[in-house]
Amino acid sequence: MRIKDSFWLGMLIGAAVFALFFLLLSLFPWGAAYTRAPYLLAFIPGIILFRMSLVKWNLEKCGKGILLVTFVGMLLVFFLI
Repeated sequence: MRIKDSFWLGMLIGAAVFALFFLLLSLFPWGAAYTRAPYLLAFIPGIILFRMSLVKWNLEKCGKGILLVTFVGMLLVFFLI
């Protein structure tokens, strides 16, 4: 089955991957000094998925959506937390 190359689908995938890995990382106890660590570590699978969608699967629009969610999320973490 072929995945449709859509910008909105890429944004949805990027947000879902971040939420899944953030929930997984929130199960581990983090100290007070590591307040940004779960957020920033949860963005790593999005970056890997971005590269795979562009290079391996040739889904350019989907990759751009994943990149947008990852980039905006990182900016929000740095400026709001």
